[in-house]
Amino acid sequence: MIPISGTTRIFPVIGWPVEQVKAPAIYNAYFSQKGIDAVCVPMRVAPAEYAAFVRSMMSASNVGGICVSIPHKPASVGVADVSTRIARVAGAANAIYRNGDGAVVADLIDGEGFVRALDRTALPFGFLYEQSSALIVGCGGVGCAIAAALAERGIAALCLVDVNHDLVEQLAERLRAHYPALVLSLHHYEVGEFDLLVNGTPLGMMPGDAMPFSVAAAKPSAIVADCGMKTEMTELLKAAEVRGLRIQKGKEMLFEQAPLYMERFGWPNTTADEFRALGVL
Repeated sequence: MIPISGTTRIFPVIGWPVEQVKAPAIYNAYFSQKGIDAVCVPMRVAPAEYAAFVRSMMSASNVGGICVSIPHKPASVGVADVSTRIARVAGAANAIYRNGDGAVVADLIDGEGFVRALDRTALPFGFLYEQSSALIVGCGGVGCAIAAALAERGIAALCLVDVNHDLVEQLAERLRAHYPALVLSLHHYEVGEFDLLVNGTPLGMMPGDAMPFSVAAAKPSAIVADCGMKTEMTELLKAAEVRGLRIQKGKEMLFEQAPLYMERFGWPNTTADEFRALGVL
């Protein structure tokens, strides 16, 4: 690892809690391998202090950007000078950085990481967004990000489900405003109707957990994706694999969004395979 000095660029990862974040292991391994004078540092910041802390961090010229973890993604949209469309649609941001004019930008890249992983999962034929439908169970930060990214790619239909109905209704309103051709359904679903089944909840991380949905009735061609990072093969993915369905692990979204972070933070032209090869996850 390169010694930290006055020239080192600092990239905080802010969460509450922050013990679970994977970004420091991934990005510090990458910086070390490439000889980049930068360090990714986890920082535990309470929600009440978050906005002021971000503004303070971004006032330091050697802070190159911020990775945002739970529960701060929704609040991040309002702390920046400007926000991207995808962040506004999802109502959340997980990357904060300066643009070419020096303005602080709130961006959302984990949804794009998810769809890039989906493109890989669906090889050799690819995922036909314009002809496909997706079920998203869990419309918190990651679920909103995935919904917005799928809509941006032109998916034909989405079904949004969460125990917090207000959250679903608010997300649906934003999606309708930006993607009027998108067919939306809320709250109620039949698993067999969908080409993509996404778990955006913590359910299934531990043996004995309740399932977010049953894969028993899923169509044979369906892809089942779980966003959980703590457990690689969740109970949901195990059940889907037993049925012979294609699966997508949560860490794939992490690998695919890593180059997006690097691009925003000043190192374009990296690839997800470079981060997979690090072997830190």
